[in-house]
Amino acid sequence: MQVKLKTLHLTDFKGVRDAAYTFGDVTRILAMNGAGKTTIATAWFWLLTDRDYSLRSNPNIKPLDVEECLPQVKATLDIDGIETIITKQQKSTTGKPDGRGVVKITLSNTYEINHVPKTERDFKAVLEEKGLKFDLFLALSHPNVFTGQKASEMRKILFQMVVDKTDLDIASVDESTKDVAVLLKSYKYGEIEAMNKASRKKADEQVRAIPNQIIGLEKAKVDIDTAELELQENALKCHITEKEQQLADNQNIIDEYHRATDGIMDLKFKMGDVERKVAEELNAKKKAIQDRADQAMQEFSHATRQQSIVELDINRLQDNIQRDNTGRKLLGEEYKEVTGSAFDVSKWVFDENSTICQMCGREYDSSKVDELKTVFEANKAKAMADFETAKKQKMKQLITTGNELKEKVAGFTKDLESANAKLDKIKKQKMTANRLQSRAMEEKAALPDQADISDNQEYEAMRLQVSNMEKSLDSMNSGASYRSVLKEEIAELRQQLSEVSARIAKASNNIHIDEQIAELREKQRDYEQSKADAEKLLYQLSLVSKRKNEMLVEEINSNFEIVKWKLFDYQKNGEYKEVCVPQTDGKDFGDSTNTGREIIAKLDICNSLQKFFGMSVPVILDNAESINDVHIPDVDCQLITMKVTDDTVLRVEVA
Repeated sequence: MQVKLKTLHLTDFKGVRDAAYTFGDVTRILAMNGAGKTTIATAWFWLLTDRDYSLRSNPNIKPLDVEECLPQVKATLDIDGIETIITKQQKSTTGKPDGRGVVKITLSNTYEINHVPKTERDFKAVLEEKGLKFDLFLALSHPNVFTGQKASEMRKILFQMVVDKTDLDIASVDESTKDVAVLLKSYKYGEIEAMNKASRKKADEQVRAIPNQIIGLEKAKVDIDTAELELQENALKCHITEKEQQLADNQNIIDEYHRATDGIMDLKFKMGDVERKVAEELNAKKKAIQDRADQAMQEFSHATRQQSIVELDINRLQDNIQRDNTGRKLLGEEYKEVTGSAFDVSKWVFDENSTICQMCGREYDSSKVDELKTVFEANKAKAMADFETAKKQKMKQLITTGNELKEKVAGFTKDLESANAKLDKIKKQKMTANRLQSRAMEEKAALPDQADISDNQEYEAMRLQVSNMEKSLDSMNSGASYRSVLKEEIAELRQQLSEVSARIAKASNNIHIDEQIAELREKQRDYEQSKADAEKLLYQLSLVSKRKNEMLVEEINSNFEIVKWKLFDYQKNGEYKEVCVPQTDGKDFGDSTNTGREIIAKLDICNSLQKFFGMSVPVILDNAESINDVHIPDVDCQLITMKVTDDTVLRVEVA
């Protein structure tokens, strides 16, 4: 796939109001600094990637001195011999100020291919179908992009240039990497590396930490004569046994004392039962009386609520009777008025002026006049008949309404009599309930506040028996004081025994500490072996990587004319590491290489990548003044160079 830029048309783009540029296979853009060379390059890269030539995303492309404009770039391309016109235009929308007065400006881009509008996705999809790979475009067309990436990204692209060899294939070549080869059958290179680095780190931490733990355990050992401590322990145990026997002998006295005490408590419990029974009987009487009083109070409250409802009903019925009687009276007055009304003949007098024509002012002939009078008399007779009919209908309506009100008054009067009778009954119920409540409260007030058991012979007999037993108990010795002394002595002896046993335990703990130290030393040896195993596998992985780079570097370098790639190196500590460093004339970029030589090398990278990936696109080279034209290498793609000259007006020359 080959893309050539034929023309580029800029409208309101940065410092360009309206200009078109033509390009050939080799094109030079010449001008002094600030004359617009980079603007042309930015227009090309913005059109396809939304970046400027410095690779900044979403650059500001709007002219500084223009408020309202639509920046546009239109390019005419030759894609595999077919002319294609692509256009991109940017529109800015200014929103309303927010609460802080900040105005948000939104930018949106529109696209066209051969004057047909496209969305951004469709725009790129069409060009992708034609062979333009956007993920490679910058690296293949901008000399500074590929070498500006991370080494891992450059290696990823470069390794696409070689015949695919798996890490397992490379590890299986030599016996020195046989252990890694076995692991590569189940794991990836990166997984093995990560696992063993983690294992080495963990093992190394433990190898450094265990000696300190052993020192701590050694310090925890104690120097104690256990034989003397064991003699003290046995003597204390014998003394405690003697005191416990004395405590058991004293228990008989205590048991007799407790039996007497328990007898008194049993009698007091029985006395309490009698007191509780009498109190419960008194409370039951009070509750029964209170229940009657509460029932009477509920009936009184219910009757009071019913009285309020009936009284409201009576007031409503009285209001209805008064209202309907007033309505009947008004209907009677209206009936008299309608009965005495008569048709007003005075309003029906023939208008003699109606016999004169309104148009010409002459009087109608006699036949016309007679016709008008006949119509008038007919209307008059109809009006009289209509009046009488309406009068009869009104009288009939008044009589019907009056009878309806009379029936309603009769019904309300009957309901009022029933309501008054119900009210009298409710008042009697209230009086009865009030009387019952008062009587119950009088009965309750007559009962004593506390139960009286003075006349209970069983209770008095038990009270006398308790009194005699308590006098007898006072003369007995409970043995509690002596028991308390024995317990304190035993507790003190046990405390001494505990201290001696603890010291003996510390001495015996030395054996346990020695066992722990032996376990730690065994773990230390295991971790040292684990660290050695991990380092062995990591070393084999480095051999695989080195072997892979050695096998592939020649194949990769065969794709380039000027640049050669260094894909591995050694650190100061001798460890092997993967790198990706471009070289020219055997020197690393930036290491005694001049600017011109590096520019030529970058052109070689773009050209070589384009040939490998089969995508020829224009390469735009800045700082071309750093190399002579004769030193610019021949490339298979379209080349556009930007060179600083003394020209005040920008020139675009096709070589």
